[in-house]
Amino acid sequence: MSALNNAIDILRCFSSARPDLSFADVQALTGKPKSSTSRLLRSLRDCGLLEQDRHTRRYRPGLLTFELGRLHRAHDDLIALVERELREVCARTGHTGYIAVLDGYQQVVLRIVPGSNPLRVVNPPGQRTPAIITSNGRAMLARLSDEEVRKRVPVEYPKVPHNSPQNFAELIARLNEIRLTGVSDAADEAIEGVASQGFAVASGETGELVGVAVSYSVHTTEAERAHVRRELAATADKLRRITGDPLAQAADLRTGTAS
Repeated sequence: MSALNNAIDILRCFSSARPDLSFADVQALTGKPKSSTSRLLRSLRDCGLLEQDRHTRRYRPGLLTFELGRLHRAHDDLIALVERELREVCARTGHTGYIAVLDGYQQVVLRIVPGSNPLRVVNPPGQRTPAIITSNGRAMLARLSDEEVRKRVPVEYPKVPHNSPQNFAELIARLNEIRLTGVSDAADEAIEGVASQGFAVASGETGELVGVAVSYSVHTTEAERAHVRRELAATADKLRRITGDPLAQAADLRTGTAS
């Protein structure tokens, strides 16, 4: 880790006030030996994190840092957009909403939008749950190919609640149903007594995938579930069009509304 930490120390030397630096500048700012500074600068340049002006020999952040920063900004913009729309849904339905992303076969909660109803199920940000047992987790997995899903799910299939897909074949069958209907729901799975509905949206620019869900009691009436389903379907459609999600483009092609 020392080499990585030293490289990070060099990258931290750059700022809006110091957009480019000489070898001597970097050595003075970091206080590192001449030999290791030279080696690290060369490595950072070769991998694209830094660029070196061929005339002045000064270093500046490279294209890779720009691309990473752009992805980070796009990520923040996407999450903020999704959260804004989810807040509207939660305000209209009174139920709690979640925003999550995939990490392997698990989903990680990023944001929570509390509802006004007495039942407020809260999975704190950062909590990990197998995506195969949640509505928004399965919605995200359904956006991947079967082969991509197989690579994510452990060979030794995880032990899951009885209402969840019990093996890989059942999981693929459930994902195919989501792909066909656009509806992803769960009940008595991640949390006993709790049901949810979810969808996934992907950025057409970065391909980033985000899962959205609204949760409520398993005893919620069918009429209320239908209300939530309509709210989520409308929100999913709106978000996909705003973000350039390939699903929205495919839907336009099917209906002949593509420009």
